[in-house]
Amino acid sequence: MIMRLFLFIVALGWSGAALAACSTPGACTCTISLTSIAFGAYNTQSATPTDTVGTLSVSCASPDPSNSTFSVAFSPGGSGNANARAMMSGPHPLYYNLYSDAARTIVWGDDSGGGESVAANFPVASRSSVKLSIYGRIPALQNAWVGAYHDLVTVTVSY
Repeated sequence: MIMRLFLFIVALGWSGAALAACSTPGACTCTISLTSIAFGAYNTQSATPTDTVGTLSVSCASPDPSNSTFSVAFSPGGSGNANARAMMSGPHPLYYNLYSDAARTIVWGDDSGGGESVAANFPVASRSSVKLSIYGRIPALQNAWVGAYHDLVTVTVSY
C-alpha cells in the first residue's frame, strides 16, 4: 500500500491533499493529514535559525492485522536534493530543511541518497492514528529577497 501527499511549502504555511491507493482495491483504507506548519516571517539579520514543527497523522486499516509497520518518505522537493532543499521566489532561493528529530540532525528524505525515511508502527489491535512530528528549519543569515517562497514536497506512506 502506498499513499502520496503533496505538500506545498511556503514561508507562511503548508497545504496538502491526499491521494490514496491500495495494491488490492478495497482491501485497505488509509487517511493522512497534516497540521499547518508555519515558518512565519524570516529575518535575514537574525543569527538564530527559523524553526517550526508540524504533525503528520497516518491512520490505516488492513485485513492483515499483523502488518503494523509503515514508512514515511519525503521527496527532495524542487532542489532535487533532500540535503539542500530550497523554497523559491522566482529565481531566488531560501534554503530550508525538514527533519525527523527535534535536534534537527536527521534530514527527512526518501533513502535515495538524500535523507532518511521514517519507519513507524501502528498499534496492532486498534490501528489508531499515529502522529509524527515534522521539524522544519530555515538556516540563519541567508541573503533572501523579499517575496513569497514555495517548494513542493511529496510525502509517500508505504505499508
